[in-house]
Amino acid sequence: MVRKEENKSSDLNPKTWEPHFLATGIGSLPHSDPEAALDLIWQSVPTAPHWPQLPNLGAESSFIGQFLRPLIETGVIGGFASPRFQVEAPDWPERMARFYELYLRAESGEIEALDAFGFTPKGGIGFESFCADIEHRDTQGVLLVKGQLSGPLTVGMQITDANRRASYYDEIQRDLLVKALAMHGEWQTRRLARFGYPVLISIDEPELYAYGASTHVTLGRESLIAHINEISDGILRQGGIPGVHVCAGTDWTLLFDSKVRVVNFDAYEYMTSMIVLAESLNDFLEQGGILSWGIVPTSAKAFGETVESLQECLEGNIQELVKRGVNEARLRAQSILTPSCGIGTLELDLTERIYALLQGLALKMS
Repeated sequence: MVRKEENKSSDLNPKTWEPHFLATGIGSLPHSDPEAALDLIWQSVPTAPHWPQLPNLGAESSFIGQFLRPLIETGVIGGFASPRFQVEAPDWPERMARFYELYLRAESGEIEALDAFGFTPKGGIGFESFCADIEHRDTQGVLLVKGQLSGPLTVGMQITDANRRASYYDEIQRDLLVKALAMHGEWQTRRLARFGYPVLISIDEPELYAYGASTHVTLGRESLIAHINEISDGILRQGGIPGVHVCAGTDWTLLFDSKVRVVNFDAYEYMTSMIVLAESLNDFLEQGGILSWGIVPTSAKAFGETVESLQECLEGNIQELVKRGVNEARLRAQSILTPSCGIGTLELDLTERIYALLQGLALKMS
């Protein structure tokens, strides 16, 4: 008999949520030992802990491979190490049919099918370690838990065919990616919601920087928003809060006009891209949106910064937005702090420096 579960919603209302500079991470860390990564997370961002992505553990744990399980297990994509859509396979239609059958079962609420969109045992080491860890940690001060997944534009640009053409530009391959990621987002939200805390799920989409560039003229605004919304819908169905992280400048109105409730940007290097859209940002905040400041640099520049220097930078950025019409009280109430980008490729000493700055800044701003 098919087993179903009702969706679980948190008590948090995204329309009235005021995080007041709550600090969390982007996701990836350079550790090979998940417990060491979790120790750093719980020490540095205990009120909004996130599960650690551990790309150094191999292809199944990588930024791309981690979310491909249903596509690989149905034969649509071949292998984690060098993923390619198997369009030349003589049974390609049957492979696609297997995937869409699984997708439709998951979308209809069949839990066993939804579980097939989760991580592989190897790819989900950081996630499962976090879930086990949260059971016995002192979580009295936790205000929310955070998860993350890669976005369809970024994944679709990384997976190419034999002619190096990005799969994102193929309508069928793009649809397969979006649906796989949407169901994963729903699955992950459901798993994290079990712990009883509000769940923030960030869609990591660094390739959005390319929107509007002359080299990517075929990227359409409406389709990009539609794909983000499709993933957001799954997160929302499980009572989660959808967000998007972009570690470069982009047209932020693309996200402001979507169902995303948290926009995470690199405020250290790309503040200008947000300043020029101050009016649109203010509208986003008025609708209950949250601005997530990637204010701690994820480069060697972190060694040259202090908590005080980052606070000065952040306060200066806030005032630049206020001068352009952003409501200051609302902005301060509806802000989160993060590093500017993921940290999976960095050295451990730099990683620890970044998280120490993040922790200290959150204490100063609270």
